[in-house]
Amino acid sequence: MTEPTGLKRVVLIGFSATGKSVLAPYIAHELGWPALDLDVEIERAAGKTIPQIFELEGETGFRAREQQAVRDAAQQSGVVIATGGGVWLNADNRAWLADGGFIVTLESRATTILARYAETEQGTTEVRPMLAGADPRRRVESLKAARQPFYALTDLTVHTDDIEIGDAVEEIVSAVRRRAGIVLASDARLREMKHGPGIEPPLLLDFGGDVGCVVEAGSARYPVYCAWGLLERSGDILDRLGLNGRVFMIADQAIINSHGATAIESLRAAGRSVESFAVPSGEASKSLSALDALYGWLSLHRAERRDVIFAVGGGVTTDLAGTAAATYLRGMPLVHAPTTVLGMVDAAIGGKVAIDLPSGKNLVGAFYQPRAVLADVSTLATLPSRELRSGFAEVIKHGFIRDEPMLELLEESADSLLDPAAASLDPSMRQLLVDVITRNQAIKAAVVSADERESDIRAILNYGHTLGHAIEAVTGYSAVLHGEAVAMGMIAVAEMGCSMGLIDEALVARHRRLIDRFGLPTQGPPGLSRDEIVEAMSRDKKVVGGKQRWVLLDGVGNPVVRDDVPAEIVSEAIDAVVGPG
Repeated sequence: MTEPTGLKRVVLIGFSATGKSVLAPYIAHELGWPALDLDVEIERAAGKTIPQIFELEGETGFRAREQQAVRDAAQQSGVVIATGGGVWLNADNRAWLADGGFIVTLESRATTILARYAETEQGTTEVRPMLAGADPRRRVESLKAARQPFYALTDLTVHTDDIEIGDAVEEIVSAVRRRAGIVLASDARLREMKHGPGIEPPLLLDFGGDVGCVVEAGSARYPVYCAWGLLERSGDILDRLGLNGRVFMIADQAIINSHGATAIESLRAAGRSVESFAVPSGEASKSLSALDALYGWLSLHRAERRDVIFAVGGGVTTDLAGTAAATYLRGMPLVHAPTTVLGMVDAAIGGKVAIDLPSGKNLVGAFYQPRAVLADVSTLATLPSRELRSGFAEVIKHGFIRDEPMLELLEESADSLLDPAAASLDPSMRQLLVDVITRNQAIKAAVVSADERESDIRAILNYGHTLGHAIEAVTGYSAVLHGEAVAMGMIAVAEMGCSMGLIDEALVARHRRLIDRFGLPTQGPPGLSRDEIVEAMSRDKKVVGGKQRWVLLDGVGNPVVRDDVPAEIVSEAIDAVVGPG
């Protein structure tokens, strides 16, 4: 073609999955030019995929590589450039690309974008870095809304939801030939593109590498890190998150001199002042007296609101330290470093913190989100076998309510998952364990992001918990571990669902088989008082209007909340677990 005066390049911008990489080669062919895909150039120069760059270097590292790729591309003439979704937010990038470049925005609806993601990501485990949050649709919508004023600064907008490739190419090439010479002659146009729309671009939240998922609750957005050896980087992570105060570590007594010491060494190496408090192991520590002791310790050391409470341990420590953080000085920054499966996949994510009363579990507490969760999977190698197995009850629960393929993985890989000590010597076993923990963290994060305060969908996380909590209360929160109680609770609700005609006997048998595969109980210990269990259930937080609400399955992956389960079906299900009388 005869190039319009001043035209050096055609640049496609817009949100990811709007068609930039697809259309660029076709447009280039029509113009007789080569096509250049910036993401491909970045990966070629780095020798890594973009998800790997995000994982190893964080968003800051990726954006630096991206800017260099833009600078290099802008030196070329006679080229069609497909850019990444965030390129146009940077003023320098806009200046380089717009000087001699005809800029085209490709626009698509969020539903179209998500459908294209689902199609292109089949068969791969890599997650688009900018969509690592728990709710991809909300993430797409919020990112698009924040970027839209910048995308509006371009020379042409083409909607690609339903348009054929040939029609889109014709529309863009025709506009280039008709309008490029005119728009490129405008000094005002270039000045406006350089200066931007008069607002700041979306804030760069660079959480760094090893982010398994991001919780995006109404009150907070925070990363959930998951990797092997993560506690050794505690100081660096707090620095990255901008948590600059003193650190008040609250750790389970059983691990304060091992895993706690690893974190303290990292924090002090980063220049932090660290005070530590050992919490006796066991559910009994989730008490008013233990909370009072923490208040006294924080007061003694004159803790301030800018200081950080760093909780290291399992669900008990997570709950106790979280309650202290939520209430002391009306709230202090909180970071969870769970060292149990239960803590990593459940207790540390979602902001529910509480202590027990003699009359029931988790009756005093708050919704208080942490600033981050640091799940160092290597800590599981020192976890007692019974505690390890107990934690996998929550993993099994997630499979039944959300992720049937994971149930198959659990059935196949139980022996490897239950041997994290061996994983320390086997990279493939380490990766399996990290992947399973991360997968479950993402499930929990997705649910709590959609329902932060358990007003709706979050209730499904209580699958197996109604009876489970009652068993814990009756046994004094010591004879039966939380996961063991939940395992028995899942058997009971599976039996209820079968009696209600929601699921069949085969799915009940699958519950029993998988729970037994992980060495968890399907029946209660001798001596459980049925009457005491029924009484404990009546005090459960999930009782509404005097009616007990049960989370049941209407098939795997389809939990439902019911308050109409007949008393005789409840009674039979309890008998199946704890026995009659």
